[in-house]
This record gives sequence, structure tokens and C-alpha cells, in this order.
Amino acid sequence: MSNTKTQHSDFELEQYTQEVFHEVNSLAYSDENGASKEDKFTEYIMEILAEAGETEGIRLCPYVKENRFENIDLKINGYSIEDGFESVDLFITHYSDTNEIYFLRKPEFDGLLKWSTKFLNAALKGHLNEIEPSTEAHGLASLMKKHNKDFIRINIFVVSNGNIPFDAPKTKIKGFDDLLVNVHIWDLERLHRLSQSKYNREPIEIDFKETLGVTIPCLEMPSKNDLYECYLAIVSGDTLAALYKNYGTRLLESNVRAFLQQTGKVNRGIRDTIRYNPEMFLPYNNGLATTAIDVKTEQIQGQNFITSVKDFQIVNGGQTTASLFHTFKKFKSDLSEVFVQMKLTVIKDEEKKNEMVPNISRYANSQNKVSELDLSSNNAFLIKLEELSRTTYAINPDDRNKQSIWFFERVKGQYKESLNKEPTAGKQRAFKLKYPTSQKILKSEVAKYMNIYNRIPYHVSKGAQKNYNIYLREAEKEYKKKKPTRIMWEDIVANAILFKATDKLFGRKNQDPIGDTNIKSHTVAYTLSLLHELTDGKINLGKIWNKQVIDESFQIELKKGLIYVYRFFTSLNVLLISEAAKSEKTWIKLLEQKKCPFNLEILKPYIVDEKEYKQRYEENEDDSAEIRKYDNLKRISDLGLRFWDGLFKYNIRTNILSKYEDNMLSSIRRKMKFSGNFTENEISVGVRIIKKLEQLKVNFKDITILSQLDEGERIDPSALYNRLLLIDSSMWSQIIDLGEQTGSLTFKELSVIKTVRQKLKRKENIDLKRMKIVDESLKKLKKFGIKV
Repeated sequence: MSNTKTQHSDFELEQYTQEVFHEVNSLAYSDENGASKEDKFTEYIMEILAEAGETEGIRLCPYVKENRFENIDLKINGYSIEDGFESVDLFITHYSDTNEIYFLRKPEFDGLLKWSTKFLNAALKGHLNEIEPSTEAHGLASLMKKHNKDFIRINIFVVSNGNIPFDAPKTKIKGFDDLLVNVHIWDLERLHRLSQSKYNREPIEIDFKETLGVTIPCLEMPSKNDLYECYLAIVSGDTLAALYKNYGTRLLESNVRAFLQQTGKVNRGIRDTIRYNPEMFLPYNNGLATTAIDVKTEQIQGQNFITSVKDFQIVNGGQTTASLFHTFKKFKSDLSEVFVQMKLTVIKDEEKKNEMVPNISRYANSQNKVSELDLSSNNAFLIKLEELSRTTYAINPDDRNKQSIWFFERVKGQYKESLNKEPTAGKQRAFKLKYPTSQKILKSEVAKYMNIYNRIPYHVSKGAQKNYNIYLREAEKEYKKKKPTRIMWEDIVANAILFKATDKLFGRKNQDPIGDTNIKSHTVAYTLSLLHELTDGKINLGKIWNKQVIDESFQIELKKGLIYVYRFFTSLNVLLISEAAKSEKTWIKLLEQKKCPFNLEILKPYIVDEKEYKQRYEENEDDSAEIRKYDNLKRISDLGLRFWDGLFKYNIRTNILSKYEDNMLSSIRRKMKFSGNFTENEISVGVRIIKKLEQLKVNFKDITILSQLDEGERIDPSALYNRLLLIDSSMWSQIIDLGEQTGSLTFKELSVIKTVRQKLKRKENIDLKRMKIVDESLKKLKKFGIKV
């Protein structure tokens, strides 16, 4: 007779339950302050959701208030506040210390909702003055009271290591009728699905009929095919504003450009039409292009209506949607007369989605002109470049103690959008210091710099659009084999510095240029490609990156090259030099001159030797990325707990850090003291804080002496991580077997080892304390022949 449990078990879910159980146990064991398992579970899940993009700027905030009968009255476990105070995320947790699948009962679920909504109500209305002022909960409650008119939406995250078989209810706070309160249930099954999808954000599912009380009249395209369905619809302004209120920019994730504020002609026009001629919005506006992977419709009196959609995205018309909401919010405009036409493409094959969405944007676009450059914004290669650009600091050549970042503008208008998000003039000045305007690099410029470096200047001469298409096509092929690295971004910037210096050397019109400035761009491109050709692509880009300037002796050689190439162009027997520059034959003809305008002996210090070249380009980039992460972690940990504690006190007095940086500082300080379980974002912001203080010439010793804490033992995470990397799969199994069979290791130590082993395999973050516990456990097994 077969076993019923075996028949109906979800083995993957059971395995995930074990993973979560060991993770929480090992986190609790490594926390010297004896934090509860519920707190460690909350922290763990918040970090998972932050990595998945469901929340950001998370902070643990355990708070419980009991009534006179000693029953829970209010409770919260953590929170996150969005920069700009549009959203607040509150976390409420149910955790059971078990490695088996269990279900929450209705009274338990109802209790979680009641406690968290009562906390929300009391915080918004300022009824939590009795909270101890030194606690995190007091700070949260004060902030929520202060900004209660700024919030658009509150998200209550109910998290549990059990399964919750109940739907999220609708919730309102009395006195805050315009405030949207969303309840999100993250139980074991949903967390498991998230882990399986490798942290892809869950798709937006909208039941128009159920949640908004509307259905959308539509026409379905008459013919059928296996690839897609298409619907034409009319959507009310109220519906679109409600969608943006609920989901914000998540609706626009596939959009090709950032929302450019209500400053451009198009956006002001949208706003003014909504306010003064709402009935004319439909004929004036070009409408939305949207996509989904599933749609439900029903017929009412012979008319077709859309009732729900899955994975709904606005790929064109994001500005229209955002403008509707913001105009309604700012001017209380009546949207009942506003209607927008919508084309909804339902992509049946999910694998085709990433291919089709940019094409839909390409051909359905209206409003501001969108070029091929805009349409490629969501390309994975470009997303990775953007990520690298935001975390790679360059020295200031005039003051090597200062640092700044080269800003890669992946989306048109992104730099201006980021600048405009800074709330004060002072913060905007600080933004420009960190991201100087002169260090903004466009997608088309990346293509120009790199195609010059790749010695195809004739493509560069074809113009930004064509050159970009050629570059991206080749870059995508390379990306499939190998992801962009920090070294690659440094090389792009080095080529940008080289190009800018050479361009300046040619001179400007009416300012004693080398020659006709109409062929300046072609001369500069060909000169630099010739330089790379004659040096076999071995110009020391690492040196240029490190110095951030081109030395004078190098500049003299570049000017020689410009004169040589300019004379070559002007000697050509052609009608238009600009047209000739687009031909590969012209490039070949230049190379056939067999002359070298550069003094290679003088350039020798700027040419990389074989050993340096291999060190820079042939290392294992996957491991090096992890190693760099732990080197950054070392920078944070080397400063010590007392520094971060002192900085926390120093910032209260000076407000030297932004609110977001202060949130991260608080988290770093707590984790330095207790667990050390840093997320990648905390590591990144931690290093950013260090560099910011260095730029401002803050004395680190003065900050450290503000703390009265004991320092505790220092740990070198980089060295520990590198040692643990050397342990292979069979050795890990041997370690666990020996620990269990000999009784040398406790259950808690084994939990930590199993967790760390899994994290190394997945290249996930590992906190300092757990690495140390593994190290000490391995020492216990030395007598059995385990040597690492």
C-alpha cells in the first residue's frame, strides 16, 4: 500500500522549508545578542523581498504593545519608507520554530491584520507617544505622523514560514480615506515560488471587476494566431489614476524612458488638457500601448469587456498614466470625463515577451519621439552596465582624496530625473558633486568610444544611431558568453577620457582648430582607432582610469596623430569627406599608408605589458566580483563597531547623511554589533558613506571616540571567504558527516555550515559571524584530518 504523504508531498517545498529552518536557526545562533528567531526570520525575509525589488531601505523594528489583559494590542516587526515618502511598507510576522509545513488558522491571521492596522492607525494619528524614545518604533511612529499627508499608499506585508490559506482583505484607515492600504501575503509557498524564480518580481495581476468595480469595453482582433491576441479599448482616467496609485512605477517597468516630470511640452499639455478640457483628452492624446500574458473577457449585451489581466505593463504612455495621477493628486482634478484609448497585446508565449515588448514600443510609440536608442533601454547588457556605473568610484584628478561616479544614462532623461528627485537645492548640488554633468555617458557615446577602440571608425562616422545598432548587436553576442564586468566599465570610461581629451586637442571653430571642424568628429575617431591599431589594442586603459587624465606627453602624441589623419582626409580625391569616412575602404587606405605618426618610445609608459594585461583581463570574473564584494565588506568591518556607532551619533547632530543613508547606517551599525548579515545594498551604501565622509574630510578618529561600546574581535571577511571557496562539494559532505557522526559539532553549528555551504554555491551574501562559526567548527574537526 502506497504512503499517502509521499503521494501528495511537495518535495521541493519541503526542501525549501528545511532551508528556511536552518537559515533562521543559524542566524539566531550567530547573533550574540540573542535575538529571537521571529526577528531573524523577519530580517531574512525582508532582505529577500528587498533583493526581489518588492521593498527597499528595510529596517527591523520589533514592537509589541499589550493591553491590560496582557493580550497583544499592537504589533509590528519591520518597516521600509520609500525615498520621497510616497510609500510605507510595514512588516508583521508569524513564525513557528518548525521544519515542517504548517497552516495558519483564521484567528492567527486575523490577529496579524488587526495588530498591524491598529499600529498604522495609531502612528498616523500620533497616538503612540508612550513608546520609548530611544527605540526604532518611536522613530517610525514619529515619521509616520509627520508625513501622514505625504503618503499615497501603505503596504502591509504579512510574512510567515507557514502557509496562509486566506485572501488579503481590503483595509481603510478612518480619517485617511485617500490613503491606499494594500495587504500583501508572503507565506511559505509564495516565498518558495520567489526563490524558484531567482528573485524576479512577481507579475502584476489586476482584476478590474473585483478590485476597481469596472470593466473595460474592448474590440478583439478578428483573426487568431498562436503568438498573441490584440484588443482595442477605451479606459477611463479614473481607472488609470487608480492603477498608478496602487502600483506606481511598477506599471512602467517595460517602459523605454523615465517619467520626465511635468516640465516638457508634452507633459504640460497632458496636465492642462486634464484640468481645463478633460472631454478633449481622448481626441488629443495618442493613447497607451500595453502588454499582458493573459486576459479575461466577458460579453455583456453583445459587447466585449476586459475584466482582468495578468502581468500588465504600460510599454508606451507611461507619462500619460503618471500625469493623470499626479494632476489628480495635486489639483484634485475631476477625471470622470477623461478617457484614453488603449491597445492591449496579450503575448501567449512568455519566452517571446522580452523580444516582443521592445518591438511593440518601437512601432506603437507616440508622444515624445523615441529612437532605437530608447527602445533598447531594457537590454540586459545595458542594465548590467548601469549597475556597474552606479557602484564604481573614480578619483578626482585635482584632489585624489575626493571621488565621484561616471553616470551611465541607460534611459533617456534618467540623469535629469534622478537629479529632480533630490528634494532640496543642497542635495541637488551634492548629487552633481557625486555625479558631475561632465561625467554623464549616453548609450550612443558608449557605442562610439568602444567602436573606436575596436578599430571600426567607419561605423562611428555613420552617426550615433547606426553606430549604436552595430555596437549593441555585437555586445549582445558577447554578453551571452560573458557578462560585463567592472573592468569593462572602467575601460569604457578610460576610452571616454581619451576621446574627450583628443576632441579638445582638435580645437573649436574660431578658436584656432587644427582644421575644418566639419570633419573634426571623423578625424578624432580615425586618429584614436589608428592609435589602438598601431599599439595592438594595448593602450593602458587601467592607468587612464586610475589617473582620470591624459598626461601632457601623451597629449602631444595625440595631436601629432590628429594632424596626420586630418591631412590624410583632406588629401582624398572625394566630393564629401564625411561620406568617405563612412566607408571601410577609407580606413583600409589609411592603414596602407604604412606610416606611424606616434612616437611609440614616448608612448611606451602608456602601453600595458603582457603580465599586466593578463592580470586585468584574464582573471575569473565571477569569483573576482564576489571577492571584490568581500573586499568592500572588509572596508566596512575594518572601521569597527565603534566607528559605525559613533557615526550614528554624529549624524544625529550634523545630518551629514541623507535619510536613506541614515537608514542604511542604522542597519550597518546594528549588524556590526549583532549578526553582520550584510546585504549587497548595505555593503554598497556602506562604502558610499565611507567615501562621502572622505570627500568631506571628516576625521574618522573623532567619530570613533563618540562611541562608548566595546570593539569586540575583528574578522577579515575577505580572507575567510577565499578560504571557504577552496572547499569542494565532497569535502563539505565529509565535514557535515564527521560533525554529525562524531558529535563534535552541535545541531546549531551544523545548521550554520549547511546554510553557508548553500550560500557559497549560490554566490549569495554570507555574514561575518556565520563565516567565523564555520571557521571555528572546521578547527574542531582538524583532529579528524579536515584541513582547509
